[in-house]
Amino acid sequence: MAASPFDIELDEMTLARARRGQVQACETIFRKFQQPAFSVAFRVCQCRETAMEITQEAFITAFRKIRQFRGDAPFWGWLRRVVVNHAISTLRRRPHGETVELLDTHAASDPAQDRVGLAMDLDAALATLGDEDRAVVWLHDVEGYSHQEIGDLFGKTESFSKTRLSRARARLRELLGQTTAESSPTQAAAN
Repeated sequence: MAASPFDIELDEMTLARARRGQVQACETIFRKFQQPAFSVAFRVCQCRETAMEITQEAFITAFRKIRQFRGDAPFWGWLRRVVVNHAISTLRRRPHGETVELLDTHAASDPAQDRVGLAMDLDAALATLGDEDRAVVWLHDVEGYSHQEIGDLFGKTESFSKTRLSRARARLRELLGQTTAESSPTQAAAN
């Protein structure tokens, strides 16, 4: 798994000053972690305004509870969890919306453009997934959360996460124009 964008060094002095409530230390932490926090919030909720609200609420919570950070893991992991918890809480409160279908607008291009296009297609396909499905895909495949952790975040079981991930991946393959046989050579051989 690739390193998390949250994996930012935070010196112990800044953390200690933030625990004492020093505004400059809190501002330093906010400036270092604002962009990765916003990025995760946006990936989960797919709305810039909501992601900004989630980011602000998460930092307020983090600074209120910073004394609870025990230091047995990196600070960035603790803060990422606060952001994810706020994003999931926001999804729970939000009414379920409609799914939007993608139009196939592929044109012949060179391989470099194809990679950029695929990334854009994937981003658009992720945006069409339901809130919970998109959050599960992002948390599992990008942020590296386990199925048990995702289930816990949603107040559900581990199998909830596994089922949502499986269905979401199938939907993504469908939206991106791939068949199951193309994505799994062993299944194609078995058929």
